[in-house]
Amino acid sequence: MEKSVLRKEMKRLRREMTAEERKIRDEKIFENLTTLSRFKDKKWFYIYVSYGTETDTKEIIKYLLSLKDKKDIHIAVPKVLGTEMEFFEIDSLDELKKSNMGILEPNNHRLVNVKDVEYFERLNPAENVVMILPGLAFDMERGRAGYGGGFYDKYLNRYGADDFLKIGICYDFQMQKYDTIKMEENDVKVDMTVTDRAYY
Repeated sequence: MEKSVLRKEMKRLRREMTAEERKIRDEKIFENLTTLSRFKDKKWFYIYVSYGTETDTKEIIKYLLSLKDKKDIHIAVPKVLGTEMEFFEIDSLDELKKSNMGILEPNNHRLVNVKDVEYFERLNPAENVVMILPGLAFDMERGRAGYGGGFYDKYLNRYGADDFLKIGICYDFQMQKYDTIKMEENDVKVDMTVTDRAYY
């Protein structure tokens, strides 16, 4: 299926969910992700702030922030700057402000990246940094269809995709279990996908 057609279909299916169905599915994704050892053992969490019909991440972010008093962990969320995307560390959801598009973005200047040799080389990024990626569809070969802007692909190619454990989260109906998503040369695959029903 062409990416444009796939994106349109997945958006339609997400819109058609009832509020109750969405709540149940989001709660299950939260449970499946936060109990996953590959996720919870990390020190840095790069995670998107959900918008519209996306899989909810606000409860996941709240949960991670609640752990900061007990564990040495850090949470970073994205902000689009022109044609690029950067991540900024936050200590509270109060640091997020709505952009012109209505998307919650960090309103501070605490830019972080895994090329900060002085800190991240000691940390060993490949073992300690996880990125939670949004997507309209994922497949069984770890392919991902985003929204078409290429922000995550560009970011990961710029900073080194291998320095992140890349986890996609989505509703199970967004998994393409019998089709593969056409991936371009610079498209970055996820390492695994977590849904409300399973791990892929």
